[in-house]
Amino acid sequence: MAKNLLLRHPIIFTIYTLFVTHQSTAAKLTIGINYGTVADNLPPPSRVANFIQSQTAIDKVKIFYANPDILRVFADSNVSITVAVANADIPAVARLPAAQSWVANNILPFFPQTRIRRIAVGNEVIATSDKTLIAHLLPAMKCLHSALNGAGITNIEVSSPHSMGTVSNVLG
Repeated sequence: MAKNLLLRHPIIFTIYTLFVTHQSTAAKLTIGINYGTVADNLPPPSRVANFIQSQTAIDKVKIFYANPDILRVFADSNVSITVAVANADIPAVARLPAAQSWVANNILPFFPQTRIRRIAVGNEVIATSDKTLIAHLLPAMKCLHSALNGAGITNIEVSSPHSMGTVSNVLG
């Protein structure tokens, strides 16, 4: 059935990864996607958002940068959004004034109308072996968290996605 859905709806091809999580406390199945925008001939965000909301059970979307067009089209929806901070931006947001500016420009104009629930700082930073990025990752996360709190936002989580390969390197 999922294969037929993919074949019948070209919008789904803009979605790079599908993952399913299980919330043990609510026993509710939730489905989230990574919504990538680096490709040719992508449908406009409004069409993607409409498709996700009307044709799927997807209720979580991760975007790879704070795209204002995407954030706007998910306003007043039941879709939870994760906004990513690019690896290249990590050293800058490791300083509180830059983190405050990032939050002011990328979160505050859309929140709470858009259900932004997480900020994902970087993408597999440890796997890059970039010592500068690794050194700035935790300070960037702390500064973004402080910037959110300073803006009166206490219900957006700050995290950083990493490859499972990171765990295998630690374990053996």
